[in-house]
Amino acid sequence: MLPLSAVFFIYRAVTMAIEKIKKQNVSDTVFDALRQEIINRAFQAGDKLPSMAKLSEQFGVSIATIKVALQRLNALGLIETKTGQGSFVLAFNPYHYLNQMSDFLLSENEINDIAEYRLHFELTIAELAMKKAKKENFRKMELLLNQMEECRQKKDVALHGDLDYQFHLEICKATQNNIFVLVYELAGKIFHKHAVLLNEQFFKMAVKQKAGEDVHLRLFRAIRDKDAKACRKCYIEMLYFSDPETQRG
Repeated sequence: MLPLSAVFFIYRAVTMAIEKIKKQNVSDTVFDALRQEIINRAFQAGDKLPSMAKLSEQFGVSIATIKVALQRLNALGLIETKTGQGSFVLAFNPYHYLNQMSDFLLSENEINDIAEYRLHFELTIAELAMKKAKKENFRKMELLLNQMEECRQKKDVALHGDLDYQFHLEICKATQNNIFVLVYELAGKIFHKHAVLLNEQFFKMAVKQKAGEDVHLRLFRAIRDKDAKACRKCYIEMLYFSDPETQRG
């Protein structure tokens, strides 16, 4: 049997560990509770949240803990804190939320996940665009391609990334399906950042390209000519061109 002093020491260590866990998780508890209240419409858009002092009393935690929870709600775009006035509930904006989330979706694994998602999602879009695209869609695509070529010659990577996103968005619009456009725009910042990252690699290869070799131009022609096989090759090249094994797929 353990001596009493050892039992007391173990009990004290476990108690301290539990208290530490509670302290670490208490801001999560407050954050989750307030977020759920907003989601459940207990607070409507424009409503002012109780003061930090009142929230501190309500949850039985420190004001510092309340402040951390409110900062997280601010970051999600659920509330807006105005100095000297308090915190107010905002109408939930999914674009703002995804914009915030996209900053955390750029590790190497997640970039690969985005590429995989884009391949399957955009191939579906391209196939529908082949059937439904109008002359105006193709006109806008050509205009964007010309602007992208100017950026390539000027080596303007940043603007080329912007135009790259707009080009793919125009393919999406060519489906004449607003839901596809909505989904693409909701993930816009994620796709845009992904396009910019790919463009950094693209420009290392661009100097070796001849007129007509640009993959975006070839993709445009594939959609216009309703060539699904060529279209798939273009997407694989765009999204995985740094991986020769994938390109051969």
